[in-house]
Amino acid sequence: MTAYMRAHVWVGRGHPVKYSLALWQDLAYTLGEYTGGIDDYIYSLHSRDTLEATIKRLPGPHSELLQRLVNEADETFRKATRDDGGRSLSEFLVPEANRGWWYSRRPVIGPLNTYLDAVET
Repeated sequence: MTAYMRAHVWVGRGHPVKYSLALWQDLAYTLGEYTGGIDDYIYSLHSRDTLEATIKRLPGPHSELLQRLVNEADETFRKATRDDGGRSLSEFLVPEANRGWWYSRRPVIGPLNTYLDAVET
């Protein structure tokens, strides 16, 4: 998959798809213990954007494999977060139309949840 990406998908230097996938999976599977700051959290959300764009550009079998891996992480991320309509992140992001659903969710437990609660009060 990386060879295909290098030849057909990346523009400029790019990052291996496995890097974006690892960021997203790491966030999804460790969100309750996540100790990164809000900027790191948002950076991981941006990696999900990259995965979405990559899935659309990959050919069939590669796209299906990546989609399956992303779907598994998505499901875990949804379980560790709640939808607040993007309210929690709105202070940290420039408004943008058509953001992915992952920007409207915030952790339900852990240090980042505590931080976002404190910012909202």
